Amino acid sequence: MKKNFLTAFIILILASLTLSSCSRNQKFLRYDVSNFVSYMETPPEYTLGDVLPRQGDFLPLSKKEMKNLNKLTTKDENYIWLKIQFFIPEELKNKEIGLYIGYIRGADILWINNTSVRQYGEFPPRASSAGFTAQYFMFTPSMIKQDSLNTILIKVWPDAFSSIASKIFLSEKPDIFFSAERMTFLNSKITMAFAGVMMVIFFMYLFLYFVMKKAENKNVYLFFALINLYTVHFLLPFFFSEVSWAKPIWLSYNTVIKVFFYGGAFVTGYFANSFVMTYLRKKDSKPIVIIRLALLFIPMFIAFSLNSTKKLNSYIPILIVFDSLQFAITIPRLIISFIKKDTRANVLGLLTGFSPVLVGVVIDLILKGGNLSPNLPFFTIYGWQFTLYIFLATLLLRFGNMYKHNSELNTKLSEFNTHLEEVVAMRTKELSEANFVLSKGLETVAHVQKNFLPVKNKTFRGWELSISYNALDNNVSGDLYDYYFTDGILDGLGIFDVSGHGIPAGLMTILAKSIISQHFITGKTQAEPLSNVLEDINKSYIKEKVNVENYITGLLFRFSEFNKKDVCSVEFANAGHPYPLLYSATENKVIELKQDEEKQYGILGVEGLEVSFPPINFRAAQDDIIVCFTDGLTDCKNRHGNDFTKERIIKLLQQYHNESAIMIMNRIMDKLEDFKGNEKFGDDVTLIVLKRVNSKDYIEEI
Repeated sequence: MKKNFLTAFIILILASLTLSSCSRNQKFLRYDVSNFVSYMETPPEYTLGDVLPRQGDFLPLSKKEMKNLNKLTTKDENYIWLKIQFFIPEELKNKEIGLYIGYIRGADILWINNTSVRQYGEFPPRASSAGFTAQYFMFTPSMIKQDSLNTILIKVWPDAFSSIASKIFLSEKPDIFFSAERMTFLNSKITMAFAGVMMVIFFMYLFLYFVMKKAENKNVYLFFALINLYTVHFLLPFFFSEVSWAKPIWLSYNTVIKVFFYGGAFVTGYFANSFVMTYLRKKDSKPIVIIRLALLFIPMFIAFSLNSTKKLNSYIPILIVFDSLQFAITIPRLIISFIKKDTRANVLGLLTGFSPVLVGVVIDLILKGGNLSPNLPFFTIYGWQFTLYIFLATLLLRFGNMYKHNSELNTKLSEFNTHLEEVVAMRTKELSEANFVLSKGLETVAHVQKNFLPVKNKTFRGWELSISYNALDNNVSGDLYDYYFTDGILDGLGIFDVSGHGIPAGLMTILAKSIISQHFITGKTQAEPLSNVLEDINKSYIKEKVNVENYITGLLFRFSEFNKKDVCSVEFANAGHPYPLLYSATENKVIELKQDEEKQYGILGVEGLEVSFPPINFRAAQDDIIVCFTDGLTDCKNRHGNDFTKERIIKLLQQYHNESAIMIMNRIMDKLEDFKGNEKFGDDVTLIVLKRVNSKDYIEEI
């Protein structure tokens, strides 16, 4: 056990050194604005226009008040507006800067000088907290008043545990990104990683429990498995913002707090005590069992009956009291077992195992309670994780000792020596096959692309979709298409064109597809405008592609459900891609969907390039048709050097608009083949035809 604890301690030190080594070589000016924060309480319906005339009503926000914004509200449903005013320092003038806020528990949206920048979380009625994600807001130089007073206004819905970090500063873009990523990792992402590991441990020890069903002390494996499971329940609110896309619409954020935070805390405390008693080979009497169950269910029932954020926030001391009462029953029996020599070793093992979480509790009490460093993560969570690892190693050692047989090991060694030549031959064959696969690089990438792209022809409720996808280099394409749907309902559609050809462009489409899908789903869940979604895709793609010199153009569509008149609202944004076409059945004409050229500019994947992707909204009724394509289609040349052009597509669309989506697609591609004759394609060609049909006639595909 001492060895296991030493190993865990070394891992903790190495992790700390690793994190501390990720410091930046470049120094940035950080302009602290923490002392410039003021607040005002308003009804939830207040908008920016209602608040601007009342700026004189804002009150200073102290560091102590930042720890609990709920105490500033007189009504549970009211919101808090925060105001920060500052003059830009000389060192930051005319630079791309941002505001770093360690966190704001709840949902919030920020304006600077009356310009909306970004929103975190969701406001009621679909309330969802931004959680422990570090918040940052980037400002372009045009947003900042370089020589006069700047005003930041933040509308905040305070959740059950609402607070704001006391460390708020302005700095340049690299410093803001670095600080936010580090804080999100320490507070949220690493907790999610812990939860993933604990789920693996849960299934592992649940398996051991069933395997060891005849063992005398098998319940120790069951209780350890349940500790891990309900610790994951308890930790969910700490990384909820990372998985909020998975939250069902009917599940409110208050329910998440009650079920997972409070429910997970009470049940984890109960099974932690059960594990201790089973580890010591002790059994509870019936009166003790009844008392412990009462200490579990009574406070949990009370917590589940609370329906306001303030009440949930004020219930934390009750949680601590009842969990402490659980341990108050266990600790005396732990002391008795320590006094006895024959059980002292088990007690020391338990204390060693629980020492990391006890140290974490002490550190948090000092740092958080004393308000010495409130922006640091909860070390109790890290300590609990190391405690679980220690007991994981201990229980695995117990299990291993029970099933270790030297005779089996000797048999395996003998068999290995006997069949060594067979193993070498097999490995040689595998290496040969691997070399063959590597020599088929183009074929491999083409196969991967073929498998990760969705089917080309599909029907959804109210839509027919048909796609033509033609690669220039041996079936490896730099074009990318994707669509997103839920239960037969089309949610969105994208078409993108990665610069270049062959394997490099093909590989980058694989990276781009993952990034685009992730941000589309997140944007849909958080109801972000598509312009913001494309901007987030741009940032992620620049970050993930590292030093690869390429860029992407593309279109991203999002579709609403159909109204009673069978009409669907469509929102799309353009990142430097050829304009899509819309055939309007009502007007019997083809419209080129263009943004204002002064407002729409930029492409994806170019670091330092200022971009703007304003969305366009229109309504799609029955028999309307949307056609989008890559420039390989319109720029395709015939033997005379003439381009195919979009005018030919418009003419074909007007001529064959009564046909199905797949027939329209075939008409256009047949015309393209006739046009180019024996000439080769000069670029990848992708064509998408999306036609509105009667949504009531939809039959789900099998």
